[in-house]
Amino acid sequence: MNYFILGLGITGISTIKTLSSMGYNIYAFDENLEDFSTVEASLKGYNYKLIKNKEDINYEIIDTVVKSPGIKLENEILENFKKSNKEVISDLELAYRLFPEKNLISITGTNGKTTTTMLLTHIINSSGKKAMAIGNIGVGMLWEIYSNRNIDYFVIEASSFQLATVNTFRSKVAGIINISEDHIDWHGSYKKYIDDKSNIFKHQKNDDFLVANKDDEIINKIIKEVKSKVIYVSQKEELTNGVYEKNGEVFYSNNGIKEYILNTKDLKIVGKHNVQNTLIAVGMAICLKIDTDIISKACTSFNPVEHRIEFVREFKGIKFYNDSKGTNIDATLKALNSFKAPIILIAGGYDKKVSFDELFKAGDHNLKSLILFGDTKYKIKNSAEKFGYDNIHLVDNMESAINKIEEIGKNGDIALLSPACASWGMYKSYIERGKDFKRLVYKLGE
Repeated sequence: MNYFILGLGITGISTIKTLSSMGYNIYAFDENLEDFSTVEASLKGYNYKLIKNKEDINYEIIDTVVKSPGIKLENEILENFKKSNKEVISDLELAYRLFPEKNLISITGTNGKTTTTMLLTHIINSSGKKAMAIGNIGVGMLWEIYSNRNIDYFVIEASSFQLATVNTFRSKVAGIINISEDHIDWHGSYKKYIDDKSNIFKHQKNDDFLVANKDDEIINKIIKEVKSKVIYVSQKEELTNGVYEKNGEVFYSNNGIKEYILNTKDLKIVGKHNVQNTLIAVGMAICLKIDTDIISKACTSFNPVEHRIEFVREFKGIKFYNDSKGTNIDATLKALNSFKAPIILIAGGYDKKVSFDELFKAGDHNLKSLILFGDTKYKIKNSAEKFGYDNIHLVDNMESAINKIEEIGKNGDIALLSPACASWGMYKSYIERGKDFKRLVYKLGE
């Protein structure tokens, strides 16, 4: 079996290590790399052939292509492989093929994936079983699965990029949190984005479980023909079967017999969206037959995940929050609606070809000022002005944004980094962006 690995980032390195250790033939290429020394150093001792020139790719000898998630399917190299009738898959698909005996639990959604993944992992570990969070959280899943033989459950954060290239992937318990417009530049259309997200449950069987958000209109449409057992969650209605919130309390109902789980005021993660994430995690934990007392204690002891409405510090009465993972409009709206105090919002970044009108149309948040940077700063400014927001400041970088907050912020304000955009062009990742924000915030007053 000859594998071709396209892209030599976290996913590519993880894939090569795993396939090499399992004795497969591997060819690898990354058209964005000019210096291969770092890659070669990290793969020292593993058997693979590194191709350094695109012209040297032999399309005919390859059986399967494993691409890094962010690479678009319209990539010239992938198009050439498809013309040669070669299969193109993601590491998510390959994980299922290589490790069919492993308990792979999967979670997707436009927003909330990382928090839900980490929370469910925390719940499982609290139950005495061993769980590891892998996937789109920045961890190469294949090598982690291969090299951790004692793990009972691998909880996978599955991105739409990974799900776009799965053909057989199946997890016995899956969760789908929400779907809103995102990554249209990558998928080509909103419909295709929705279809790709749907792959998380398309290959499930009758004895599998899907935990789904009943309050999400799109999810309700796409799961009508699902084969697995659906466990619904809701923040809007009391369910006969499922997990729901009512008056700040979370219940699990089984054929109308309800059981109290927790009070949302005891959660350390803030915002209604995090209650939604908690409901999904609770539902999935119940599908794994974890005792509800353990679930309750684990949920209330769980701490916020870095870069997700993460409190950084208070300076001169201004509270700084890092929500760098807010890479789309829906995520930023949820962050804005998590606070009652006046908000100074830092936003902008890579242009994913979406309108920002929805960010300002609702008007049900306490947005006091906007500080904008990146490729989208003028686009966001135009949308904001259309809906009457005029306290807008355009800056060139994060340092200028922090300086502007120090200049205009008042005691009691919330300074929120929630960009509504990807980080590309300014930073390599939302993680790098969030760390830079925190670094600069901690420097205030020095």
